[in-house]
Amino acid sequence: MKIASLIAGISAVALYLLCFQLKSARKIIACKLISSVLYVLQYVLLGAFVGAAMDASAVVTSYLALKKDTSLIKKYRIPILILLHAGIVAIGLVLYENPFSLLPIAGVLFESAAGWMKTEKSIRIVSLFAVPCWLVYNFISGAYGSAVGSILALISIISA
Repeated sequence: MKIASLIAGISAVALYLLCFQLKSARKIIACKLISSVLYVLQYVLLGAFVGAAMDASAVVTSYLALKKDTSLIKKYRIPILILLHAGIVAIGLVLYENPFSLLPIAGVLFESAAGWMKTEKSIRIVSLFAVPCWLVYNFISGAYGSAVGSILALISIISA
């Protein structure tokens, strides 16, 4: 299981790093969505269920962010965002294990907010706040490949 989780984590990291080098907001969000699916797999294999649940939430928020220009989502944007963020917090609190389990909640809230931004620069800046949250959680949960990836993501976001 450790090797499988490491492979999933490294693959997720590679895609996540690629995201911030892409030139369109839509491509960044789509790449982050695929990366989140791999992160969920990694955390499930490690038994880090708060991380898995938060990355599963990130999949949902990324998908909706990709569809943010559809008429239904445009019409109900604010209620959708409130429900999404309330759901993320509720799921995180239900799965609460210790103070460190609050970090993925914050990380996903920042990532979710970033997905609804209009410019690539805004997405990168807001995503920057998510990285330290995930970095600490990854070390605590034993997701060392992802921890290294968080450091690389920080460098990637800053350089982009």
